[in-house]
Amino acid sequence: MENLTLKEKMGVNEVKIAGYLHFLSGESIKENRCGRYFQCSLRRDFIDINGEPRHDYLLLRTYDPEIGETLCSLENGAPIYVEGEARSSLGSGKMYILVKSVTPLS
Repeated sequence: MENLTLKEKMGVNEVKIAGYLHFLSGESIKENRCGRYFQCSLRRDFIDINGEPRHDYLLLRTYDPEIGETLCSLENGAPIYVEGEARSSLGSGKMYILVKSVTPLS
């Protein structure tokens, strides 16, 4: 990254993160103007700055049916590694990770 221009650096929107698959309550398959998508979340467990356990749930979304099938084939709580982009929903402004690839971890 150090050799990129400011414009090139501003164009970087990559997310690489690992955590535990968490299925959301309610509908997992939705549709918007971009098409049908599957959504779930990624649970991240860590100790916060006060020394207390913390669980963050990051929303995941994919329009790729194969990635959706891969996620559905896993059990809730399965460790996964995700690569994608940080995005914001046009309607609600909710932040999510647009999943480009997912790898189950063992």
